[in-house]
Amino acid sequence: GSAGRNIAATTALRARDLAGPKVVFQALTYPGLDANLASDSAREFTATPVLNRAAMEIGWTYYAPETPSTPYASPLHADDFAGLPPAYVAVAEVDPLRDEGRAYAERLSAAGVTTELVQVPGAVHGYDLLFPQAKVSERSLADQVRALRDALHA
Repeated sequence: GSAGRNIAATTALRARDLAGPKVVFQALTYPGLDANLASDSAREFTATPVLNRAAMEIGWTYYAPETPSTPYASPLHADDFAGLPPAYVAVAEVDPLRDEGRAYAERLSAAGVTTELVQVPGAVHGYDLLFPQAKVSERSLADQVRALRDALHA
C-alpha cells in the first residue's frame, strides 16, 4: 500500500513514457501520489492512526528530497494520463491519502483509462494490515483479487 503503490504508479507512468516494458494493470491500495500534501484529506486527517501528516512529511523528505513534485515521484503531477494501464484504486475513508487516490482515479478516467475507484467506508490507512479478519478488509481483498484476476484474464 501507500508508498509501494506510489512506486507502482510511477513505474506505469515511466514505462509508458519510455515505450516499455508493457504494464497491463495498476492495483493501487491507498496510494500516496502527491508530495505537496495539499488535498482536503491531507489537511483534514492530520492526527489519524497509522499514518498522519508528520509521518507523510518525513516520508517525502526521504523518498524524493530533491524532486518531490516531479511526475516520477508524485504521479499526480503528470501532464498526461492517456495511455496508462487500467487501474483499480482503493482508498480508505479516514486517510490523509484518500483524496490523492480519488484524484488519480478521476484523472485516469478523464484520460479514457478504464478505472475502478473504491472507497472503503470507515477505514483508516492500513486497515487491511491492522485488521485482516475484519469484514471490510476481507471484502476489500476480495475486490482487489477480482480486479487483478479480471485484468490478467482480459
